[in-house]
Amino acid sequence: MKKLFVHTFGCKVNIYESEVIKDIFLKEGYGIAKKAADADIIVINTCTVTDKADSKFFHLLKKIRQENPSALTVSVGCYTQLEADNGVLKEYSDIILGVNNKFDVLEAVREFSGGKFVSVPEGRELEYADHELLSFQDHTRAFLKVQDGCDNFCTYCTIKYARGNSRSRKPDSVLSDVRRLAEKGFREIILTGIDLGSYADGEGYGLAVLISDILKVEGFRLRISSVEPWCFDDKLIELFVKNERICPHFHIPLQSASKRILKLMNRKYSIGNFNELISKLSERENAIIATDIIVGFPTETDEEFEESLNYLVDSKINFAHVFPYSDRPHAPSRKLKPKVSQNKIIQRSRKLRAVSESRLHAFFASQKGKEKEIIVEKVVDNRDGTFVYSGLSENYIPVSFTSDAVYIKGDLVEVR
Repeated sequence: MKKLFVHTFGCKVNIYESEVIKDIFLKEGYGIAKKAADADIIVINTCTVTDKADSKFFHLLKKIRQENPSALTVSVGCYTQLEADNGVLKEYSDIILGVNNKFDVLEAVREFSGGKFVSVPEGRELEYADHELLSFQDHTRAFLKVQDGCDNFCTYCTIKYARGNSRSRKPDSVLSDVRRLAEKGFREIILTGIDLGSYADGEGYGLAVLISDILKVEGFRLRISSVEPWCFDDKLIELFVKNERICPHFHIPLQSASKRILKLMNRKYSIGNFNELISKLSERENAIIATDIIVGFPTETDEEFEESLNYLVDSKINFAHVFPYSDRPHAPSRKLKPKVSQNKIIQRSRKLRAVSESRLHAFFASQKGKEKEIIVEKVVDNRDGTFVYSGLSENYIPVSFTSDAVYIKGDLVEVR
């Protein structure tokens, strides 16, 4: 039996799409290898959101070629969509596909006859590429992609150019997968998309209606991936705050608290609008609110960085993912000058991360003594009749507990 190995970089959408690729090969009788060295075919699903993501991809690509030179190596995804002509990519990959045809990987493997196979179609005015996902390998929680692409033009970002226009999955297809995942016993489903908040299926059927329909299916809790602040209306806010099956773990990207920098980034809100939204969402009991902040955007002054730092200190945000700015090919912000020095970006990032970690630990401390439902992700046998279990609470707290009860991965367990 031939074996496939898939390595995934990047976001929850990529994780879902990698599972689709595995599913396609499983249906054809392939096995799934646990490591690249044991595989006949290796697929790397790439990300290009930062230069660090690019570097990690190249490092892995070279390492895989050295460790398993006989395997057929396939590179797909956001990086390959934008940089298919890169010399290193071509040297170490046998097959290169883009974002929009990554699910054609099995056909590409069949057609491959040596040399190089490169197929990266343009990503313009696309339809949603739907695939029924029958299995979900090695995951205790199921990812469910319902939207792809983006119609925003944030100046620092290339994902719009890699992924193409915003497009949404049909509700019937979404609900069919939801029922299947619930029947398979998944106790948590993670709803995801490139620009999830833009989900739409005709007039009046947006993300809030889709979530309401999903929650008509019983048996699981629902976690919502990142939603842009301008996508919230009163109905969506009410769902997040009042529906107890929606995990109280909200990710709302800020990027900067400076009015001038937000305008340069082409972000569609003011810090006042953002703060009002966060205040409403924080009404949900025990909610953790996370955000993204970019540090060192071109022309950002010390004072403008301090605005973001002070906002994090004073706001109801509990945690910030800190992204040191890097110029991305195709992103308009690469033309902005002056650039912030790398040393200054590193210093600012450290400051912001220190505040973020402090706020996160304060939130964890506030949850002590409370009852939580934990999805079991890992089991360790103590060999004395007890087991150590670890997993995630509904508000995304990593929790470990010891018990003599027997649970398996994916079980939902109430602990204090």
